[in-house]
Amino acid sequence: MNSTEGLPANKPPWSTLTAYDLNKGTIKWQIPLGSVTELAAKGIKNTGSYWPRGGVVVTAGGLIFSGTISDTTIRAYDKDTGTILWEQVMPAGPEGIPAVYQVNGREYLAFSARPSLKHLGPGGERATVEASSDAAQTQGFYVFALPDPGHK
Repeated sequence: MNSTEGLPANKPPWSTLTAYDLNKGTIKWQIPLGSVTELAAKGIKNTGSYWPRGGVVVTAGGLIFSGTISDTTIRAYDKDTGTILWEQVMPAGPEGIPAVYQVNGREYLAFSARPSLKHLGPGGERATVEASSDAAQTQGFYVFALPDPGHK
């Protein structure tokens, strides 16, 4: 169910990243997951992303990676605090669950991404736009090499 502006009818944050202490059965930390570019430009922050949302992946080194399509951003979070350690705005919206894999001892992070065809109109309403001519060039997989833990 959406509001007349095309956003979720409930108040933000619309998505959160939550760490639980399973030994105590408590929430260790919780933060809004992503944002909405059009709202952030108006100074409305800590909304979390809205549909569609992807998943997260945790690396062996304790980083949590997530991509949110409503702000086309990939972020790395500290697993102990939820602090954003790195973020990168992408030319296409990251979707789904990222993959982490290793080649010759080096970890890599891969995201599937596609251009977002929906955005908020000037009055906040949902509007549909045509994919730009470079849409086919931005859709695909984006791969990042994670820092080499042995390299100081």
